[in-house]
Amino acid sequence: MKKLIIPFVILLSFFSCSKNKSADALADFCKVGYIYWGGPYAADGVGWYFAENRSGSWSAIQLKEEELPSAYKTSLTDSTAVIICLKKTDERAPCFCSAPSYFYKIISIQKN
Repeated sequence: MKKLIIPFVILLSFFSCSKNKSADALADFCKVGYIYWGGPYAADGVGWYFAENRSGSWSAIQLKEEELPSAYKTSLTDSTAVIICLKKTDERAPCFCSAPSYFYKIISIQKN
């Protein structure tokens, strides 16, 4: 009987531990940068996107408009500084690019 109790207690303690995942653990990456409006898809734009900066070699990380809170859509001509955590999705973004472009899910966002 004692031989059964010890393994049972070990298994019980192993499976009863809860994993509280933070935003950082759920995201592919977290960065400081800016939210920009890249124009409507119908006019070959990229919609709302995140970029660390727009100088040198940079890339637009496309965001789904319905996931971006309205507080971050304040200007179509200026940027909003943010700290953001993102996760790549399997959903392709409309883009006439040579390489496929994918939407990113916002895990957490705050103004910087």
